[in-house]
Amino acid sequence: MTHLPPHDQSERHRIEEELISMLAEMPLLQQPDSRQLLVQKLRERLTGGSTLHDINNPRMQSMEIVGACLSGDGQLGTLLQVLALFDPAAAQLTRLERLHCELGAIGLLTSTDWAELRAPLSANRPRSLGRLYQSASSHQLAMAPHWCVSAWDVFIYLTGQNAPPRGLPPNMLFLALLEPEVDAEVGSLIRSRNQREATRLGLTPDLDRRRREVNAGGGSATPFVYLVIQVEPDLEPGSTGYTVSHYRQWHGAETWHSRLWGQVPGVPYTGLEETVEGIIRQMEVEWSHRRAEVAVELVLPVALLNEDVAWWRKERASAYLPQKVLAMDYPVVVRSLDRLRQPEWHRAWRLRWNRMQAEPAHSRVYRSEPDGEAYLTRLEADLNADPRWTTLLLSEPPTPVNDWGLSEMMTALRAGLPAVVWHRERPSDDRFWEEIQGMTADGKVARLPVHARHSRLDALRLAPPHLDDHAGRHLVVLWDDPDRTPELRQPVDTLGGEA
Repeated sequence: MTHLPPHDQSERHRIEEELISMLAEMPLLQQPDSRQLLVQKLRERLTGGSTLHDINNPRMQSMEIVGACLSGDGQLGTLLQVLALFDPAAAQLTRLERLHCELGAIGLLTSTDWAELRAPLSANRPRSLGRLYQSASSHQLAMAPHWCVSAWDVFIYLTGQNAPPRGLPPNMLFLALLEPEVDAEVGSLIRSRNQREATRLGLTPDLDRRRREVNAGGGSATPFVYLVIQVEPDLEPGSTGYTVSHYRQWHGAETWHSRLWGQVPGVPYTGLEETVEGIIRQMEVEWSHRRAEVAVELVLPVALLNEDVAWWRKERASAYLPQKVLAMDYPVVVRSLDRLRQPEWHRAWRLRWNRMQAEPAHSRVYRSEPDGEAYLTRLEADLNADPRWTTLLLSEPPTPVNDWGLSEMMTALRAGLPAVVWHRERPSDDRFWEEIQGMTADGKVARLPVHARHSRLDALRLAPPHLDDHAGRHLVVLWDDPDRTPELRQPVDTLGGEA
C-alpha cells in the first residue's frame, strides 16, 4: 500500500474503525451460518479473498473482512455489493456507502478540509440540497445517490467526479453555491477553503466570477429574480375584461418568496400590453438597485397563451430610439392559469418537474403529430407511459381556430408536463423541430427559457426581411414551475429535508 501522509493515515484509520464497528453490528455477522456464508461469498469475489478465515467472534471477523477490503482498490465496493445481496434493506448500507466515498476522497482533500469542513457540513442539511447538487454538476449528473443527505455527503461525492476542462471543479462550485445558505461561521470556512484551492489551481478569476453570479441572485444559486404577471378573466357577470396581478419572487433563506405587488382590475383585452408595460416600468424603477437578472413570466388563461407576449412593448419609441420589446431584455415565458386552478393535476405536474430538474440530461421532448382516431387518448397514454417526457412540441398553435393545438396543450397540462413549446404562427415543421432539439438536448432543457431568449436575440440581430423567418421570432415557451406559483405553497425538498 502506498505510504500516506499523516493526516490521510489518520482519516483512513477513522474510516477503518467505523467500518469494523458497523459491520460487527449487522445481524448478518451475529449468526454463525450467515457469517460463514458471507465469508464464502467474499472469498469468491474479493481479490485475495481466499485468505479469509472463518472466525467465531463477530468483531474479529469484521476486522479481518475490513482489512482485506482496504488492501486494494475497489475491494470495499465489492463488500457493499455482497452485503446488499444478503440484506438489501440493511440500515448500515447507507453509512457504509458514505464511508466508501470518504475513503475515495483520501488524498484528494487536505487535512484542513477534513478538520474544518467535515463536522459543520455533516450537520448542514438544507432543503435546497438537490438544487445545489444539480447546479454544481451543471445538470450533467443524474440525481445524487440516496445516501447524500447532508452538505458533506454531496461535497465528498462531487470530490470524486471529474472536473470540467475549464472552470471550477464540481466540489468547489458546490461550496460556492452553498455559501449563501449557511451561517456566517461556516460561510467563512467555505470562503477560506475555496480561496486556498483556487489559488493552488490558478482558478481565482473563475471563483471570483462565480461568486459575483451567486451574489447577483440575492445570495441564491438561482441567478434570477422573477416578475410574475397573472392575467385572469374578471368574475363580474357580463365583463369581458381582465384582472392583472403582479408578483415579485426571489430566493433567500433556503426558500422561495413571492409577494403580491399590485392588482389592476377591469383591463380590456386591448389594454393588456399597455398594462404590462407599466408594470415592467415600475419594476425596473423599484429594482434599479438590484444586481440580479430578471425573468418575466405571464400566467395566462388558455385562450391567451398564444399572444405574442415576448414581443410586447417594454419602451415606446422616442425621438432617437426605436421601440424596445420584452424579448430584448428578459427571458419571457408563459404559464398556465388553467392548471394553476386545477389542483387535481398538480401531483403529476410536480412529479414531472422534479424529474426534469433532477435528471435534465435524461428528459425527453415529445413531438406531437396527430394521426387518426383517438389521437389525444393515445398521446396522453404515451406521455404517461414514460416519466422522462417533460416537454411537448405542439403540432400547431393553441388558438380557437386550431382544435388540435388547444387539445394537445390541455392534454400536456393534464399529464403534468412542465414545458410546452410551439411556433405561434404556423404548424411545427422539421426545421422548427430541429431548433427545439438543439435547445433541449444534453440537459439543456433545464435552462430552456434562457436558450429561448438567446434564440429571440438572434432573431433581433437580423434585418426586418429575415427576422420573421427566424424560429426565435415566433417561439413560445410555456415553462411552469410548481414550486414557484404566485401564491406560494412551498413544498419541502426531500433530499436533505423532511418528507
